[in-house]
Amino acid sequence: MRRVLVVRPDDRVGNVLLTVPLALALRDALPGARIDLLLARRRARVAEGLPGVRVIPFEKTDAFRHPARFLRFLKELRGARYDAVVDAAHWHAFSLTSALLSRVASRRWLVGAERGPSFLYSHAEPPPPAGTPEANAKLSLLRGLGLAPPARPTLQTALGLDCAAWAAEATRGLGPFAAVNPGARKDDHRWPPERFAGLVRALRDRGIRSVVTWGPGEELLARSVADDSAGAAQTAPPTDLDQLAALFRRAAIVVTNDTGPMHLAVACGVPVLALHPGPRFVALVGPDVSEAVAAAGRLLDSEGAAFEPARG
Repeated sequence: MRRVLVVRPDDRVGNVLLTVPLALALRDALPGARIDLLLARRRARVAEGLPGVRVIPFEKTDAFRHPARFLRFLKELRGARYDAVVDAAHWHAFSLTSALLSRVASRRWLVGAERGPSFLYSHAEPPPPAGTPEANAKLSLLRGLGLAPPARPTLQTALGLDCAAWAAEATRGLGPFAAVNPGARKDDHRWPPERFAGLVRALRDRGIRSVVTWGPGEELLARSVADDSAGAAQTAPPTDLDQLAALFRRAAIVVTNDTGPMHLAVACGVPVLALHPGPRFVALVGPDVSEAVAAAGRLLDSEGAAFEPARG
């Protein structure tokens, strides 16, 4: 195989990051091949700059806003003459957009998940066992190309590397700090803000101050955590995705709910304490403050992270 395309036009940061290991695994398994990764234009930056992976930005709204541009895009996609295409959409829900883009791009071999109209695919991979992490599930699609999935997924991003100076200035004088992310897109994925504040106060006792990060619509939540921290935390300035990644890369530890920034922090290579309010598949499930403090302490001690910011 000389040209392989991975398709994931989802607009969520976490979903893009969880697809990156599949593209990297293809790069490593097929060192002579060109590996392309089709992503929503708004999220293409997440995977840009990764060695050996070429990102193709896709704008779904062109279909009705700029139909001529959309048709040119489809023609170019078809003309790339891919030897294999992998539809990396969700396992639990069929994506018509992803399937149609994959079908247009495919001239020879098309791999996808066994759900929905799986007759579209040359090979439909059966669902993974219940509870399989999403990144590992994505890697199982490699079997449709006759490739063995690696034992562990590799989450990577180049986000934040160009904003190191900005992050250094934003955190000047703080010393070792925790980046604390109390928000989440889904309300039922949020650990209570008063518990975040309690954790922040306890981290201060270890010599770790906190910077509370926030996304659109979450500034009041971040301020409530900082205000309840008795001076142990400050709110972060407004950030775009690159700046948020840069803050994470400087942090001694990232404490976050189960949300996109959790995956981003892992991809940035920083120690991560992920807080899950319900019975989900990884990290700390339904903790109280003391359990979270203990887990944070173990991470800081094992990584030596309290003294050395994570590097790109």
